[in-house]
Amino acid sequence: MTHPKRKALDALADQVLAARAEFDARLTGKRSRFPDEELHTLFEAVQKYCAAMAGLDWLHRDVARAISGLREFLQLEKFKSPGEALALADRMECMLFAGYDPYFEGAEPPLFEDDEWDVDNDFGMYEGFCAACDDPGRVDDLGLCQDCGDKLERDLLRQRDWAYSATAYGLSEEQRERARREIVKQFGKDLELIAAPKDAERRKRRKRRKPSVN
Repeated sequence: MTHPKRKALDALADQVLAARAEFDARLTGKRSRFPDEELHTLFEAVQKYCAAMAGLDWLHRDVARAISGLREFLQLEKFKSPGEALALADRMECMLFAGYDPYFEGAEPPLFEDDEWDVDNDFGMYEGFCAACDDPGRVDDLGLCQDCGDKLERDLLRQRDWAYSATAYGLSEEQRERARREIVKQFGKDLELIAAPKDAERRKRRKRRKPSVN
């Protein structure tokens, strides 16, 4: 069933996407300072979007992609992001996926009750065992902990799987390649989580299928 305010919600989602695109353009373009103004515009757009989406059990997929992994993206050395920018990124991800602002002053955030996490309202995160390292704790919708999720994101960039990378969202081809080079520079070129293709085995299978010559 279509939400009665769907058009208004879609418009707010578009504002978030436009603000993220403008921020990325200023961040990765030629600049003499960090684009604080554009980041605050993005933060305000996310605030309005989250306020309008309160009580709903769904999110716009493009908005989730635009905000997921934002802090990790800003932590890339080349951006020289100030601490305030990282804090704003944390707040945006927490508001969008956890439903509360960690800088909220006053009563306890709505998702906490009796020191327990309300799993039903924790968008995309829940308690469990990581599917990769098997450690207990909070995992995302892929069943990965924060550390393994970061490894997966770096692997996606290494392999140029732009369609599945949160970091690559909204970036031009040139900007994506720059982000990939930065990952390789900081963390190396070897895959950390995704299994490397077994090219040799595939070649052997193709060779076996090749008809013999009498």
